[in-house]
Amino acid sequence: MMKVTCTGMNREQTMRSATIMSVAGMAAVLCVIGLAGCGGGGDGAGDHLVIYSPHGEAARKEFTRAFTAYYLEKTGRPVEMKWPDAGGSSDILRHVEDKARSGIHDVDVVFGGGPIHAQLKRDGLLQPYRLPDDLLDALPKTIAGQPLYDPEFHWYGAAISSFGIIFNRKLIADRGLPGVTQWTDMARPEFFGLVGMVDASQSGSVRKAYEIVLQAYGYERGMSVLALMAANARDIGRSASEIPRGCAQGFIGLGPCIDFYAWRQMTEAGGEHLGFVLPEGLTVINTDPISILRDAPHAEVAREFVGFVMSPRGQTLWSLRKGTPGGPVAETLGRYAVLPEVYADHQADLVPGLKSPLGAPPNTSYDQAKENARIAVLPAYLKAMMITNKRMLTDAWKAVIDAEAPEALVAELTAPLVSEDEMLRLARDVWTPVVIDAGAPDAEKERLGAERDRRMRAQSDLNLQWSEAFRTRYKAVADKARARARR
Repeated sequence: MMKVTCTGMNREQTMRSATIMSVAGMAAVLCVIGLAGCGGGGDGAGDHLVIYSPHGEAARKEFTRAFTAYYLEKTGRPVEMKWPDAGGSSDILRHVEDKARSGIHDVDVVFGGGPIHAQLKRDGLLQPYRLPDDLLDALPKTIAGQPLYDPEFHWYGAAISSFGIIFNRKLIADRGLPGVTQWTDMARPEFFGLVGMVDASQSGSVRKAYEIVLQAYGYERGMSVLALMAANARDIGRSASEIPRGCAQGFIGLGPCIDFYAWRQMTEAGGEHLGFVLPEGLTVINTDPISILRDAPHAEVAREFVGFVMSPRGQTLWSLRKGTPGGPVAETLGRYAVLPEVYADHQADLVPGLKSPLGAPPNTSYDQAKENARIAVLPAYLKAMMITNKRMLTDAWKAVIDAEAPEALVAELTAPLVSEDEMLRLARDVWTPVVIDAGAPDAEKERLGAERDRRMRAQSDLNLQWSEAFRTRYKAVADKARARARR
């Protein structure tokens, strides 16, 4: 939440200052200050909006500033916006599902988080909202072959992202290491100890990058690449922003990264040494949606916010440089807008290097439905593979490298424990949450409660089984590799 305190101005002085500045948006914000900070709304009067979002502090502040001004202009009422910290997108999904199971309805909007919105719709946790016709007509129906918005209007893609590899050019050149162009480069023995990785259960953007790897190379080979990326990792972080920051500081040499994290880091200290590559033909453009929760306590304000975010006034915040007309005030956000007019009407004010992606060809090899289906089970599986047993995985890989990386041992180290078909079955039968409607008959609640408990026990059992199986495998491979190296 953006907090404002009164500094002794009365309402008349506030409005006089706004007139002197002659900026309509600033006048609206100053009105909010006068009302909320000097007695006009300090008793809780006014409207409210509660948002779950993985977006960083810069985006939260810019959208709070702009929307509060817009809302006051339109309605004559101030609005208080709260952004409770619910973690990354995977955490947000769990929070919303847990609240729904408990009958708690205190959040209005989910803003960002990629495919979790499709999951929330499947869970019956979103309410539809159709944008005004003029705005809906201005939006493309698809981007790179992916729908920009839900056909039943449960969610709208509010921004566009792409996923690639950030790398430290200087570190790589100084060590005489090969260039970085493909996802598989992060699995090469030459980059042992230099790869940045993050827990997929903590970061939706990194989970998306892992999913792209699986689909780019096929499930079997993709899992092998992910295993070796983890084996090459210096450590496993918790936030996607750790990877570009670690690259800039020279702690790591490369890692998967969403585009706007890379661009932002490249403008900061150490950014002159960074590069960012989108593996050709092996990545996707992704829409990052916004949606309204089914039982939103402030649904009217939520609809206004969604309309604002999708409007030109909201969209220019993403793509324009700070300080430009209609752009952000404090910090450039550097993301792709979804409205064509942002690129057509504001070309001179766009973030350098940011060009319209709206004409990108479809990626026909990427199966969005498959990603949506395993969004919950994949992070749990990867946790057993690359986090719970990280030290043993890295030790085994080092032993295999020292034994000249025979193909058979690499295959044994990295083969998936679970087939793709079985993972999709588990996603459906075990990891899909059970939502119990508060108004359901008691017998139905009891049945659903028993099924929920069964699934939770099954998840716990599988997590333990996978962890033990990987631990046993890594030890066996390390022993075989060391024996081979001694010959």
